[in-house]
Amino acid sequence: MSTLPKLVIIGAGGFGREMLAWAEQSIQFERDWTIKGLIDDNVEALRGRRTPGKYLGRIEDHEPASDEVFICALGQPKFKRRCSELISSRGGRFTRVIHRTAVLGHEVELAEGVILCPFAVVSANNKLGQGVAVNLHSSVDHDAEVGDWSQINCHCDLTAEVKVGSGVFVGSRVSIIPGVSIGDHAFLGAGAVILRDVPAGWTVMGSPARRIG
Repeated sequence: MSTLPKLVIIGAGGFGREMLAWAEQSIQFERDWTIKGLIDDNVEALRGRRTPGKYLGRIEDHEPASDEVFICALGQPKFKRRCSELISSRGGRFTRVIHRTAVLGHEVELAEGVILCPFAVVSANNKLGQGVAVNLHSSVDHDAEVGDWSQINCHCDLTAEVKVGSGVFVGSRVSIIPGVSIGDHAFLGAGAVILRDVPAGWTVMGSPARRIG
């Protein structure tokens, strides 16, 4: 009987500690892998925290073992990409974490490293890129796309045919109306209501959303 691979979580901050539970409650747990622990460049990340997670060392020092698979639980897209690509360059293999309460429609494409947290909904004919995370109670409606490394935070509503670029940060309770496009590396502040396209690199906030900075 073969031994299951072991999941290593990149990031031992709040999202990483949440990921311990979401991974244990995922559809893959003890089917595709078991959990090994967390890596983080902050060696004090778990000190004083009540958590079952084991700290395995720094990201920059980690050499992937042949029996390890990875998921990145860092909330900022640029750090998520940087750390994931570092592990990939050393031969690390990435998996997905799909919580058992997440809902998937038909013909959904999920790239490596995708995370679907509790009660996330990804509707029909959607495409989620590498490392995309859809957090608690957020939904991605039909025919939408989310680019690599983007972070969709809690209680967000991405409606039909929305196009989100790569490296986009979508703050909690953001709503995007149908057909809107969000450019690469944009930042959508918490509670923003997006009624028109957002160019690459812009920061927008408010209802309706307006550019700031």
